Amino acid sequence: MPTYEYECNSCHVRFERQQSMKEEPHKTCPECGGNVQRLVSGGSGFILKSQGQSRHNSRKSCSLEETGKTCCGASQRCGESHCGD
Repeated sequence: MPTYEYECNSCHVRFERQQSMKEEPHKTCPECGGNVQRLVSGGSGFILKSQGQSRHNSRKSCSLEETGKTCCGASQRCGESHCGD
């Protein structure tokens, strides 16, 4: 469930509420009862990352930059003579 940030137009208190995307936005401040507006925030969302390149991927790539180690455990980039296909 997403977390939304609100700010009161009267007392300027900020607060967060977890609510469904289908729920109506909150309208009143929990401190003074004034009107509030939902703030636009960057949010963290989520990012899907793969665990490396597929062996069937035709594009040569080294996992050293992504994970700090190569697929074969070598300290040099993949794709060199020590790393077989």
